[in-house]
Amino acid sequence: MGGITSLNGNVELKTTANKTKKKSLLKIIGIILGGLVLLWGILYFFPVPKISEHPYFENDRPLVIAHQGGEHLAPSSTLEAFRNAADLGVDVIEFDVHITKDGHLVAIHDPTVDRTTNGEGIVNDMTLAEVQSLDAATYFTDINGENRYHDQDVYIPTVEEIFDEIPNMRWNIEIKDSNYPELYLPIAEKLWSLIQQYDLEEHVLIASFDQEIMDMVKEISNEEALVSGGRKEVTKFVAFHKFLLNGLYWPTVEAVQIPTQEGSFDLMDPKLIKGAERIGLDVHYWTINEQNLMTDLIELGADGIITDRPDLLIDLLEK
Repeated sequence: MGGITSLNGNVELKTTANKTKKKSLLKIIGIILGGLVLLWGILYFFPVPKISEHPYFENDRPLVIAHQGGEHLAPSSTLEAFRNAADLGVDVIEFDVHITKDGHLVAIHDPTVDRTTNGEGIVNDMTLAEVQSLDAATYFTDINGENRYHDQDVYIPTVEEIFDEIPNMRWNIEIKDSNYPELYLPIAEKLWSLIQQYDLEEHVLIASFDQEIMDMVKEISNEEALVSGGRKEVTKFVAFHKFLLNGLYWPTVEAVQIPTQEGSFDLMDPKLIKGAERIGLDVHYWTINEQNLMTDLIELGADGIITDRPDLLIDLLEK
């Protein structure tokens, strides 16, 4: 009987010890979880410097940004497209730049002239005369299947010609990373020089997928240029806001331009818009050509919509 009593006592002691250990473990887990929640709260609500408001982004509705001047309405990145976009009343005209062999910046989306002209060749390997001798409207058909620009001497314009032709406009200019890498710096220097020459520092947003190009622009301009984030900057912005770590993202750009979907990530996310608004960062979506998607982005609170069909977006906003 004494042995049984002793055994029962040992069992009770072990049970009590196990309960104490479990309570201690749960307490430690609770402290860790509480600490993580507190850390998350600090990271989420940590005050991040807000970007100063800039007149370029002022609008009481999403900016209507005509992609390549509105490529579904007129030949891509031509004076004809830009005039048409201006006549429609767009807020911003977007185009891409490549540099010719003799150092001229021209508006063309592709690294070659093959798709949008009647010629062939890499823009970086061609002179301005060679590029501008080509017909930049032969490929084009509009939404009705017609090409009213055929045989109208449509050509690839220089940036100077664009600025001369349409002086009162906001521009979104992308330095294409399809230029030869050794030409990135000369392109950035030339573009900023032209922006200064035409007093357009307040009217041009410079973009590129390559963050190094954006960093070059910032350095060349002594931080004066308005820039949109490259891939690395956009990835940081999306990742930190998707995982609710807003306080870890300190913006180094004035805008981010993103698609509605990237892989499995839905980028039409209110968290992104609210997070960007909190720090004064503009969010523009590309390239949106369906009215139902335009409507969704307007309701979401997008700051700008890049589209090949600015006519549809303007019609929607006016309604």
